[in-house]
Amino acid sequence: MHDTKILVATAIADEPTLAEYVHEVKVSARRKTLAMTMKPGDPGITVHVPTGIPAERVVGLLTKNRERMAAMLLKSRQYVPEHPVKELVGGEGFLWLGRSARLRIVDNAEVPVARQGHSWMLLSRDARSRGGKPLIDWYIREGDAWINQSTEAEYWWRRLGTGRPMPAVRVANIGRTRWGVHDGGTNTVRLAWQTFQFPPQLVRHVLVHEFIHAMGMTGPAHGPKFWRAFERARIGAQQEVQQLNELGCRLWMGDTTLDTKPSSR
Repeated sequence: MHDTKILVATAIADEPTLAEYVHEVKVSARRKTLAMTMKPGDPGITVHVPTGIPAERVVGLLTKNRERMAAMLLKSRQYVPEHPVKELVGGEGFLWLGRSARLRIVDNAEVPVARQGHSWMLLSRDARSRGGKPLIDWYIREGDAWINQSTEAEYWWRRLGTGRPMPAVRVANIGRTRWGVHDGGTNTVRLAWQTFQFPPQLVRHVLVHEFIHAMGMTGPAHGPKFWRAFERARIGAQQEVQQLNELGCRLWMGDTTLDTKPSSR
């Protein structure tokens, strides 16, 4: 595995037109195909390769995908993360399903966090010392209710017409880099709590995205078959990706002035 990484990294470094795009090479014994990933703000593309793949094959595949690599780099530079740090004081704004509510600090509250109408988010004064965690817990609880106590999940799974059992859907703290993830071992879709700051249509976009992964299609994870299924289920899915990127780089990730350490990595 170590030899593969050295050989591939060296071969890429010897190709100036590729080296300017690639930041890191990662090798996995479980991986069968080459993949490229890049998050907004990353200095370059991470190339994921199978153990033992010939370096010249990786160079050839990357050369064929040079236009895609350039587009990935441009997208990353367009959507540099500017995630806010929230101050736990009265009047601070928090998004729920795309609508803003102001924070109100209250005494003698029955629960740490509660929503009051559409305009207010109530935070117990006693809970402020715990930083963003009470609010994160609230997003997890309310997001789970929004998905599972409605027909949202069932509707979109039926729309895909897979004939397979629907995955369990949970809302969780899965870190800061993904809006959702499908675990094939347990057939569970986990949606990031941060996702529920998006408007409902983008929450549905993330849900359908993970449901398509749960269909178990062959081919690249986000290849043509994936996008054909996505567009059949949600017309305009490609346009929604741009909205997701534009809004996502400015969402709250859980950091507060009382807890300046990242909530999860």
